[in-house]
Amino acid sequence: MSVLSRRRFLGAAAGVAVGAVGAGMVDLGSVRGRRAQAAARPHYSAIVVGSGYGGGVSALRLGQAGVDTLILEKGRFWNAPDADGKRFSRMLPADTRAGWFSDVPPSLVSSYQGISIEDVAKHSPSPQPVQAGICQKTAHGDHDVFRGIGVGGGSLVNAAIAAIPTVGQVRAAFPDIDAAQFLGTYIERAKAMLRINYRDMDWFERTPYFQYARVGRKYAEAAGYQVDYNGSAYSFDYMKQEEAGQVPRSALDFEQQYGNNYGRFGSVDQTYIAAALATGNVSIRSLTEVTGIRRERSGEYVVSTREIDRWGHELGRHEIGCQQLHLNAGVLGTAEILLRARDTGALPHLSDEIGRGYGNNGDVMVAHRLNESDPAGTQQSLLGMINIDGRDDPVNPVYASMFSIPLPVETFALGYYVMVKTGDRADIAYDRSTDSVGINWPAENTDHLRVRAKAVFDKVTGANGVDYRDDIFEGRVFAPNTVHPLGGCVRGKATDSYGRVNGYDNLFVNDASLIPGYIGCNPFMSITALAERNIEGILQGRT
Repeated sequence: MSVLSRRRFLGAAAGVAVGAVGAGMVDLGSVRGRRAQAAARPHYSAIVVGSGYGGGVSALRLGQAGVDTLILEKGRFWNAPDADGKRFSRMLPADTRAGWFSDVPPSLVSSYQGISIEDVAKHSPSPQPVQAGICQKTAHGDHDVFRGIGVGGGSLVNAAIAAIPTVGQVRAAFPDIDAAQFLGTYIERAKAMLRINYRDMDWFERTPYFQYARVGRKYAEAAGYQVDYNGSAYSFDYMKQEEAGQVPRSALDFEQQYGNNYGRFGSVDQTYIAAALATGNVSIRSLTEVTGIRRERSGEYVVSTREIDRWGHELGRHEIGCQQLHLNAGVLGTAEILLRARDTGALPHLSDEIGRGYGNNGDVMVAHRLNESDPAGTQQSLLGMINIDGRDDPVNPVYASMFSIPLPVETFALGYYVMVKTGDRADIAYDRSTDSVGINWPAENTDHLRVRAKAVFDKVTGANGVDYRDDIFEGRVFAPNTVHPLGGCVRGKATDSYGRVNGYDNLFVNDASLIPGYIGCNPFMSITALAERNIEGILQGRT
């Protein structure tokens, strides 16, 4: 026997009321009005909300299948330079292109030797007012979430680390999927589309721009850890040309977290989205936020949108209809759309599993000192790093991306973006009073991350005779930052195994929301491969 929640009761009651009006007195004027509205609004066979890894995959494969598809993206299409000749902001100094309507750049490294990035930003006037920038930082409970906003999503702002999950990681996250097929078919498909390339090891061993990574490798090996030389969606060939002075610099010129003006040839906007638009069956509307979704009796989904310009001025509100609705707006975006629809009664039959199973992929950041004999170097590449790879540890698996502090001076510091395994999960909830979602991430979840990460880095610091740094994250040694939010619409619970949302036909999720909170390495290759599998299965009618 199913339990009828208060939310579902209210939604059902609203439906009964509408039905009663129709069964008793038919308001012909209202019927004609609804028909006129439906006839006036544009209609597409499919709408894809979001243009990151999942949205890019869905849009391309729908377009190739001949499906008339519209992409809706909340952020900008970063395809035209500004007056300075650049599309994106450097990390040092950053301008208002860095943050989503913020005059403070949302930096993962928030301080250095007692100097706050926020304080520096307050005294560094930008040539432009706040705007629809490329990265957003939001606080949710006891952790901060960073996400890319724009056509291409997170592929615009991440470190382009194309980490490949192990067989064990695939089996743990997706027990119903054949790991050999996932890795051999869908990961390989993602590699080809995202132009994943690998470093010239001879160059890597001698370039000054990866001195910090070689030092990090030495420190990891002293502690008994191997390293993973990840592939990258940033071109290593371009990076070599940067060093040789043959092309404009980007990765070697303090560009990364707020976009790369050059060299990031594997971003979703330049790969999947470009290919989707080239089919002639796909179009895109950027700076267009989805404010609501509903379903008509005819089966048509109606998407309500708000369009703005770059500076935040509202240009209009519109409704667009579609037969298939594909939600790929990232964990927070997809959860907000679905939870708002469920909790306001627009789609009352959505599962109670919506919003559950959120995890931060075990993310926590840490930094430590380097010995004076092991300088990080004053020249650094902010892309193409290497990783501590302890994923085979049965007790405390870890994957940690090494990075240098982005300053043109010797810092004698090494930072890590760490992924450990705790099993902690949280709920994403919709607050009707603020019309927004929040994550209930308690302090004890962060404490568990710190304990796990400290066990790893006590080995690293102890084996090399160095101390932790507490000046990189405003007095903290371990910083609860995540750029890898996962879950909230977990496959097999809130959806079927291909992302079909339970309770409604022709409603799909195909992004990081499907992954059950943890994969254990940088997840964009896993997200892309899963999206490839899902949309293939949907187009082929697999169940």
